[in-house]
Amino acid sequence: MNEVINEKVSVELIYNRMTGEVMPRRMRWQGRLYIMKKLGYYHKARQGRTILHIFHVTDGNTDFRLSLDTENLHWTLNEITDGTTT
Repeated sequence: MNEVINEKVSVELIYNRMTGEVMPRRMRWQGRLYIMKKLGYYHKARQGRTILHIFHVTDGNTDFRLSLDTENLHWTLNEITDGTTT
């Protein structure tokens, strides 16, 4: 099931200087810590003059869509998907 969230979250990001890869590694949402295992894909989007960095990641059970706002450097959990359909 796909659920729209749009809440600010705390995110730890890692950067690998050898490969240039950037990936959200851990996210804290509603008092729970999620450890990300894989980056599905990444893209940029523009909202007015603000550039958003959009990361689609998974912890192995749940998929998350996270966005980083370049204007204020705030992270938002946009939506979650558990892989089931309704």
